[in-house]
Amino acid sequence: MNTIKKIIAIDGQNAEHAARLAGFPYFPLQEFMQLVMAEGGADVIETLYTVQKRVPENDSAEAVATVSAQIDGKRFALEMIGAKTIVCPAKRVQDGSYKQSDDQLLQIKTLSICMRLKPDFLTLVSGDDDHAPLVWELREHGIRTEVIAPDEMLGSQLRRACYSKVDLNKVFAKIKQGGAA
Repeated sequence: MNTIKKIIAIDGQNAEHAARLAGFPYFPLQEFMQLVMAEGGADVIETLYTVQKRVPENDSAEAVATVSAQIDGKRFALEMIGAKTIVCPAKRVQDGSYKQSDDQLLQIKTLSICMRLKPDFLTLVSGDDDHAPLVWELREHGIRTEVIAPDEMLGSQLRRACYSKVDLNKVFAKIKQGGAA
């Protein structure tokens, strides 16, 4: 039997938001990876996870150091589980809010790794339509994408582009029950 090779790419901010709505304190990455590997005997050859480096409250050394310590701790925890982290810095914009670069960085890293490692599937944890061009491009290269996102957060363009879709809320329910069904 041939093992299916998969790459997992997780939009950390979206995944963590969905996890909190489902009652988790954080995205249960280790349990998620075990579930992906258990279903169909998949071999996860790489896991990518975006981490938001938020803008410090101010430019003081203490505020910058606090943000750096938080991001280092999160990266360490994710890397101990086996994920490759993609730090996505945010920057302040004129109106006082901030802008993130997580979608673009995730797409670039995912495309690069998929072209190099040639998985059978990409498992994309995000419902953001911004990822649809990535999914279409991977299809051109014979790499199928399964999108895992809450049904209510799955964009129509991404729904059209993907090979299959899975409701993340159902995945969370399986994890709460203790594993694969």
